Amino acid sequence: MCSCSLVAFYSEFPMVTVIELRGQFNVRLQMATHEQTWVKVNAPVDAGVHGIVSSLSDFPSLETVESCEGSNGSGPWVCFRYGSYWEHPWRDLTEFVLGYIAPRLAASVGDDASVRIQTTPGGQVFGELNVRPGATSQVEAALRDLARDFSVSQRHSSECCDGTSGTSPRHC
Repeated sequence: MCSCSLVAFYSEFPMVTVIELRGQFNVRLQMATHEQTWVKVNAPVDAGVHGIVSSLSDFPSLETVESCEGSNGSGPWVCFRYGSYWEHPWRDLTEFVLGYIAPRLAASVGDDASVRIQTTPGGQVFGELNVRPGATSQVEAALRDLARDFSVSQRHSSECCDGTSGTSPRHC
């Protein structure tokens, strides 16, 4: 016979479940299953990184979550999520970073910028763009060009090989 006790109850908030197991409490958030859509939101950012954040916002489905203009000799950086991160935290971000922005940005600005994928101790997955001090305007211009080219390529790839419409060829 198991001596474990499991107690689950709903808090006063309908989207929160609290579970007690062996005297430890776990809180689970239940997200609403409403259809999501992308909207660009105004937010305050450091003046020295605003152009890069704005350029990144030109990419459909990219959400900047944190940024800094740099200090003590370090350059600007921006953390971002991409795609349907609430459904597939790794898939869309890795395809975007490794399959599009990182190689093209490197070809455009060399080592003036780098893009990497990182995880937090809590399991969140982010992209991070780091810019060399003094290279902000070059990287900003390159990002704007890449975002424009990306939007055009996304429109062209929205038609599936069988002639039907899809969000990208892999979804056909």
